[in-house]
Amino acid sequence: MKTLFAATIRGILENPAITEINIRSGPGTSFSLVSKAPVGVSGLPVLAVRADNDGRHFQNKLYQWLQLQFPDGQSGWARDDLIEVQGDGTAFGYGLVHVRTFAFLLKRVESVAVPVPAPPVPVVAAPLPTPAAAPIRAPAAVSATCTAYINMRDGLNARSGPGITFAQVMRAARGMSFTVQEARLEAGGTFKWVRGSISGQSIWIREDLLCFEGDVEAFGLGKNDTYPAPMQQRWWVRGFTGLDGHWGWDFGAATGEPIYAGPQGGLVIASVECSKCTGGRSFKHYGLQLSDPSALNDPAWNFGYGHYVIVRYLNDQLPVSTRSWLSQNGLGGVHLFAMYAHLNSRVVSAGQTLSSRAIIGTCGDTGNSEATHLHLELRASLNPNDTNWATMKRHLLDPVILFGH
Repeated sequence: MKTLFAATIRGILENPAITEINIRSGPGTSFSLVSKAPVGVSGLPVLAVRADNDGRHFQNKLYQWLQLQFPDGQSGWARDDLIEVQGDGTAFGYGLVHVRTFAFLLKRVESVAVPVPAPPVPVVAAPLPTPAAAPIRAPAAVSATCTAYINMRDGLNARSGPGITFAQVMRAARGMSFTVQEARLEAGGTFKWVRGSISGQSIWIREDLLCFEGDVEAFGLGKNDTYPAPMQQRWWVRGFTGLDGHWGWDFGAATGEPIYAGPQGGLVIASVECSKCTGGRSFKHYGLQLSDPSALNDPAWNFGYGHYVIVRYLNDQLPVSTRSWLSQNGLGGVHLFAMYAHLNSRVVSAGQTLSSRAIIGTCGDTGNSEATHLHLELRASLNPNDTNWATMKRHLLDPVILFGH
């Protein structure tokens, strides 16, 4: 069963005063305005996708327009820089979009109809002798070894089949590992489930709850060349869910656990102290609730990030798989900027060039934090000298394109 390809009205994040967007009668601003859609409306089925009728573009990337179905039964066209999409976009040239993604970032491949030639005039010829049938060979077995590790702090549920509808067969504790036997996409879902065996029990666990070592590509679980996780002793807490959810990855660890830069080094763009975080303080130390709106908008709290460091990784420093993904999604040539937030301490300064796997700070519990952890966030810019983290938000990315966990 295919997942619905659906849109969410995103608006312009840099301008929260815009609370609705224009919906037009066709794929371009030259078409008449038919309605307005409020920001935040989600689950709108995509009916069709067309390139901008007038050839309008941004930085040489042509805008795409998506025809959306609205709850009142009406339909209309919205430009891709104003919406997010998720689901099976194969029919529209996008492929499978696992998490809700800013549509403008996606690369669309339009299918080209191949003309079918007229059938040839049959020619009567003498029958040829029947050749001996070639033996049918079984496909070569995949010779690959990949190990999966349980890295959730409190362990996780292992199931009897590839999906949450299957029965729980055991509780797998942090630190357990198993050899990957196969990986399979769950029915109607967007995640793969990994099969293995622990203590003689056959189990299935969802791919995003595991970390891997070995030939992950043979099982379609990731890339072998991504940067390692920023901490050695860590556990997985949660991942990226998009602009309206969680903007990065969270790793749990002990206070003071060293945090490392990438294997190709990097440049420190910012190393910022949180004036209200001295002594390792977070919101809770001031009696504030997690995600308190006033604190999140307070520069003294570094807008909730606590002590943080931002490191730039130049495009030519990036793994081949990362550059390939960026090119396929209309971001060829961009440079990546990683924020390491909620730190306990910082040991680097802005402008500092880092060596391979240099320590940039230690894990902490500062800012909008309820326990010691590292928040890892990734953004992109075409300008290698960009220092405006806020405007890079239009290119907020899932760290999975660069990092392993």
